Amino acid sequence: MADAASLAVWDVPMPVVAGERFAIKAGATGGSGRVEVIDGAGAVVASGALGDAPWPGTESLRWTALELPAPKADAARYTVRCGAAETWFSVVATAKPEHRLTVQVTERDTKEPLGGVEIRLGPFHARTDKTGRAELRVCKGEYQLHLWRTAHLAQPVPLAIGGDVTLALTMLHVPEEHPDARWVR
Repeated sequence: MADAASLAVWDVPMPVVAGERFAIKAGATGGSGRVEVIDGAGAVVASGALGDAPWPGTESLRWTALELPAPKADAARYTVRCGAAETWFSVVATAKPEHRLTVQVTERDTKEPLGGVEIRLGPFHARTDKTGRAELRVCKGEYQLHLWRTAHLAQPVPLAIGGDVTLALTMLHVPEEHPDARWVR
């Protein structure tokens, strides 16, 4: 393949289960070719040929689905290579999640469901659907639950997970020009 003009990786799960396998998608512009995923030790842990059909909604992003091994613990960085193009992504490994966290998010004043709210609970991430609902599989432990949505604010919620949990949470709408309307870490 001629050198890829652009390389992308998406659908990376967060977190991954330590020692198990997980799937990603990788793609490149500039034609067809082969994609390789390399672990931190320099070993090729997955590879695949880019398909002939471009990713839906694009003109030239050829792609492939790849399955690769998760790290045994902690975090790991993987390099993705296609021709001369190179990028990277990282994952966090956890024990196998044993509990379900169900979150329902509404706007504080209108009580309307809020879709597209990003939920972060340690390494576990999810996004609410149009009904304001999301489910996460999580491990036992103590966390700070964070909600994020442009033009909305919510205080972190301390949360102890020892079994399945269902929460109803609200977010306050603030004008987008307000300095607190954006995610700040």
